Amino acid sequence: RGPQIIKRDWRPGFTIDLQQKDVRLILDAADQLGVPMLATSLVFNLYRVLQTDGLGAEGNHALVKALEKLAGIEVKQ
Repeated sequence: RGPQIIKRDWRPGFTIDLQQKDVRLILDAADQLGVPMLATSLVFNLYRVLQTDGLGAEGNHALVKALEKLAGIEVKQ
C-alpha cells in the first residue's frame, strides 16, 4: 500500500469501519482470555481517531492519516 499512501489514494480494499469492527472483536476475545493486546489496542484507538474525523469509509491503509495528525506531518515522496 506504500505507493497508494504516497499518492494520497485512500480508496478502500477494506474499510476502516470494517477493520475497526474486526479489531474490536479481537480485543473482546483477548480480554475474555486475559490476554493483553497492547499494540492492537493502539491500532484500535488510531482507527477511532479516523472514524471521529469521518474517514471510516476510506481504506484501512489510511491509518497513516492518524499518525500524520498526531505527529503534525504529512507523508511525502
